[in-house]
Formats: sequence, structure tokens, C-alpha cells
Amino acid sequence: MNVIMSGVDHRLADVARRECFALSADRQRDVFTAAAGNPAILGIVILSTCNRTELYLSLQEDTSLDPFSLIGAENEPHETHQGEDCFFHLAQLSCGAMSRIFGEDQILAQVKAAVATARQHHALDNVLEVFFRQAVTSAKRVKTELRFSRSDNNVAAAARNVLRESGDIRSVLVIGNGEIGRLAARTLRESGYRVTMTLRQYRHTEAVIPDGVSIITYDDRYDRMGDFDAVLSATASPHCTILAERLAELPVVPRVFIDLAMPRDIDPKVGELPDTVLYDIDTVSDRASREAAQEAAVAEMLPLLQDGYRELLRWNSRREELTEEPSRTHFPLFVSCTGKRALVVGGGRIAARRVRTLASFTFDITVVAPEIRDDIRLFADAGRIDCLERPFEESDLDDVFLVVAATDDRQVNHRIASLARHRGIFASIADERDECSFFFPGIAQSGRVTVGVCGDGSSHHDVAAAAKKIREVLHDEATGDRKP
Repeated sequence: MNVIMSGVDHRLADVARRECFALSADRQRDVFTAAAGNPAILGIVILSTCNRTELYLSLQEDTSLDPFSLIGAENEPHETHQGEDCFFHLAQLSCGAMSRIFGEDQILAQVKAAVATARQHHALDNVLEVFFRQAVTSAKRVKTELRFSRSDNNVAAAARNVLRESGDIRSVLVIGNGEIGRLAARTLRESGYRVTMTLRQYRHTEAVIPDGVSIITYDDRYDRMGDFDAVLSATASPHCTILAERLAELPVVPRVFIDLAMPRDIDPKVGELPDTVLYDIDTVSDRASREAAQEAAVAEMLPLLQDGYRELLRWNSRREELTEEPSRTHFPLFVSCTGKRALVVGGGRIAARRVRTLASFTFDITVVAPEIRDDIRLFADAGRIDCLERPFEESDLDDVFLVVAATDDRQVNHRIASLARHRGIFASIADERDECSFFFPGIAQSGRVTVGVCGDGSSHHDVAAAAKKIREVLHDEATGDRKP
């Protein structure tokens, strides 16, 4: 179990510096893709919130890699934790012990969301799955058994406290309909403020509006700005939602602006306008009441976190024991192939053999190669397969159930293996058995009987000979020509 993380959080960098490390959904997608192409990386989770950007990697044993190299920031100041230290860091983080607002509740949901995102990108291996699950379980124990978390330990409550200290604030415009925006709107409404939220006109999903909250369209926000005493913005937009130059053109603007986003939603120059004050995520959090006995609370939670880590070690020990037992590496499983896509990359001799076998089943087969042999084209002429005469593209793997990489280019075959592994696609790699998630079998068929034969990925001649003998037996059974 080789797990390492690199990260930057509010303890190491102010909001302007953290903004440089914030990873949008598109940027995270690029990082997942880069990780998929690195054979040393078995899994990756990206945690990017207002207070931190952290990358967690599961690596091949005896491999060392700085996770921040995936975002080109390995030379920037950051912290790194590995193994046991990494687990304790994640568990303390998940229960809110490392948040600006000690014990806040949002971070646990953000950690779970990061794991779900990694899973959606097929970037989560079994080690990271269990590593995060056990850390989250330990964090839940801390929050339940120690009860150091209070109901108002969240950034929305901290923003409400800022408004209370700001004097005569009655009406608030909340920009953003995400989790933090909805929480802020609900908290402020329950505290007696008149709250209005913005909605984008092109929104395709049904918006969830807290009870008692009014709505205006996002495009009307400047026209309605004079109706509000304060503005709170919390979106995932990479662009500013409020610009100082636009506010300067208005006859009346709100007195208080609160920016809970990362990267920041509100132009920092807004704070320089006359009679206005701007709070960012750090200044809002700094004004929140902190746990007086924070250090003691962390010491109190340590035994619970140690229990969680011991359970993780027990799981890993069982996993390693099982891997040391002599066993077959590939399980022969007959699955329904109707309606499932099979991709063969390559147009040469080996590819032709694979196509000939696959074509006897009900797969939807596509062959991709710059040059394709005539005996493969025969299947296309018969309407049994589709041929694409061009180099392989990553999008060729979309909706594919299994892929066969049978090109004469090692780099292409390796790339297909890496992409297939991270997408959860069964892959047979003709020139590297260690990259195969399944071994292409020798097939013997007769009537309604299909027999598959496979070896260890290197005994091709033995497999072919065994399949031939089985075909002979099946033929003799079918014709009644049994040998005495």
C-alpha cells in the first residue's frame, strides 16, 4: 500500500495564492487523463475546495512520485504526507479539525464528492477506495463520539455572523445555487433576512430553492443591485460574478460583499469602492468563533483515528496474504455479448485472428487501424464489422466493453492498456501480458457448446494445441466417431 498526497491549504497560502492552485472541473479532467497515462499511478483522488487543493495517489510499490507534478506545481511550496501520516491527515481533515472553522461540516461531504468524482473518471483503485472509506469512517466516529462539532460550525453561519456585525443589514442577494449557496440562503432566511437567489436562464436541471427565498435571473443582478444591503457569492464559475467597474456605474450598491468561492467570484477591487466592504473566504472564517480547546480536541480524537488506521492495516494485510497465495490470475467468465461493443486496434495478422474469433459471437465489432488486411475487410463486406482506416483515438474507447490492442507499436498498445484500465474496460494487449485484464482465449465450438481455453498469457502454443484437441473431441462427439 503506497499512498501519498501533496497539498496546499489555508495554513500555507492566503486566498490569492490558493486561487492559483484551484482546479476547475475541466482542469481536473486533464489531471485524471494525465494520471491514466502513467503506469506508476494506480489511482488518484483530487480534493479541491475553497480552503485547499490536495492530490492523493495510489502508486506501484517501490515507486516515488510527487502528486503536484501532475499539475506542474512540484516546485511550489506545499506539504506532502505518505502512508500513516497521509491517513491521519485525511481523517483529521474529514472531521473538520483542519478547517479554518474548527469542526465545520461541509468538508466531509466535499471529501465524499471528491471520491465520487474519481470513481466517475475510473481513476479510483481498490487501495484508495478503502483508504478514503476508512478515513471517512474514522472522521464520522470523531464527530459522533466526541461531539466537538456544533450545528453552526460552517461557513454559511460564519457569513451570517459577519452580516450581524455589519449593522443594519436586512436584504441579501445570494449568487450561486450550489451546495454552499443554498446553505447560505437557508441559513440567512432562517435568521430573519430577506433573501433572494440568482438563477441562470440556461440552467438545464431543476433548481432547489430554500423555502422563503425569492429568485431573480442571474443576468438581472446588476439591475437589481440597489435592492439589497449585502451580496454573497458562492459559485463554481472560473469568472467573476461581480465586477467593480460595473458596480461603479450604479447609483446605489450594497454595503457588504461576501465572497465564499474559490477561485474568487467577486473582483477584489470591489473592496476599494466608497462605502463598501468586501470579505473573502479567509476573512469570513477568521471572524468565526474558534474552538478554545482545539489542540486538546485533536489529542482526544487520536485514539479513534489510530483505531481506524489499524483497521486499514488489517485490511491491507489480508489483501497481501491473498496476493501471495498461488492462484490463477484470470477467471474464465462467459458473459452475454449481445449489444456490447468490441474494439480491435490493429489491422495485421494477429488482429485478423482476433476478429475471426470475435465475429463468431454477437459483439458489435469495430476495427481501427491505418492499414487493414483484406481478410479483415471480408467481415466488413459481409456487414459483420465496421472498419475505420485511421490511427487510434481515445474516443474510440467510448462505450466499449472489451478492447484488443494488436498493433506493432508498443507505445500505442501501452496507451490503450492504461486508458482501458482507468475506464474499467476489459483489455487484451497482444505484446504485454502484464497489461492484460483478460487473456484472449482459444475457442472450440460445436453446436450449442462453446469451450474457452486460456493460459498464463505466455503459453500461446499450449493454448492453441489444447483448443485443437478439444475441437477434435467435440467433432467426434457430434459425428459419433468416438475412439475406443
